[in-house]
Amino acid sequence: MISAAIVLLLLVAGNAIAARSTWLRAINIPGSFVGGAAGSLLLLALGSFELPRFAVSEELRDLLLVLFFVSAGLGTTVASWISAGKPLLVLSVLCFLLMIFQNVIGMGVAALLGVPPAMGVLSGSVAFAGGLGSAVAWGAEFGAKGVRNATEVAVIAATVGMAVGTFVGGPYVSWVIRRNTLAASGITGGAAAVTPEAPVPLVEKKLIVALFLFALAVVVGDLFREVLRGYGVIMPRFLTAMLASVVISAFADAARVPMNRALIEGCGDVFLSVFIVMALCGIDLSTLGRIAGPMALMAAAQTVGTVLFAHFLVFWPMGRNFEAAATAGGVIGFGLSSFAVAMATVKQVERNFGPAPQAELLTTLVGGAVSNLANALVILAFYQWLVG
Repeated sequence: MISAAIVLLLLVAGNAIAARSTWLRAINIPGSFVGGAAGSLLLLALGSFELPRFAVSEELRDLLLVLFFVSAGLGTTVASWISAGKPLLVLSVLCFLLMIFQNVIGMGVAALLGVPPAMGVLSGSVAFAGGLGSAVAWGAEFGAKGVRNATEVAVIAATVGMAVGTFVGGPYVSWVIRRNTLAASGITGGAAAVTPEAPVPLVEKKLIVALFLFALAVVVGDLFREVLRGYGVIMPRFLTAMLASVVISAFADAARVPMNRALIEGCGDVFLSVFIVMALCGIDLSTLGRIAGPMALMAAAQTVGTVLFAHFLVFWPMGRNFEAAATAGGVIGFGLSSFAVAMATVKQVERNFGPAPQAELLTTLVGGAVSNLANALVILAFYQWLVG
């Protein structure tokens, strides 16, 4: 309970700092990022002085991620998939190309460092686009084929990706918006004050129904995951939960059963914020310092490559407008870190500059579902080529 209280306190403090800091607002950094970074620095200081450290519950952290994916799935309707149209198809194809591009970069850096090319894939889309869950799962698979320290390398790379990717997308979008004097639809000028939305009333009955839907999606997702495991198909828990929530949402639409999606989205925002603080608090900065050389080179190459990809292959082709800038920021988020970071980045853009409904929709659909499936297929192809 003490750890949970500290995490919530860090989140409150981070939000307060981000709201009052003109500089943080200018570079689009959410309060959850600030609180999480402060937590990781606090843990580093406590360890340096050999003082008692608080431990972040990995089980609770992972559950919050699953629940956030569920909120994204429940908020997605069949109509939203259809309305996304051509931009969804284009971004999905680009997503595949990004995963391949990351592995090519990783293999290039691996060759420069004189290590096997498999290490480049583990430090490529396995870790950066895939995140910690992908790093653990695929690290074990590569390790079983004789790749030494595969899991350790992938997990460290994913940790670095979480730290770096968190603070790249927001500043990029802010720079693009100001450089090109972009504005949300119907808003003139650069940055714009966003009209506060009406608060969602936490009515007891509606909240209970929403929590039931969250629980149902997790249970159905877990059952689906076990069925797939029986056929030798391994999928992360958050992805099967999201697929289950999409099916539940589609069934509700078909049966014309009303869902309070505003309340579900509000719950998802809470889960997302707490997850990000816990995830950043879980980063061991002392460990990162010990492997600073090779991993810094890999992180720098992946960061530059992903940002250039997002700028020239997402922002430019998608119209070089406000929505395109926000979408590119989302691509950087899930390309370097995770879907959670991508959504936090896009939502912060909306808070600071105005609504970006297309960017939020595309980031939800591609970052939440397509990117994970695309990455699994791309990694499988590289796995078969290198060690299969």
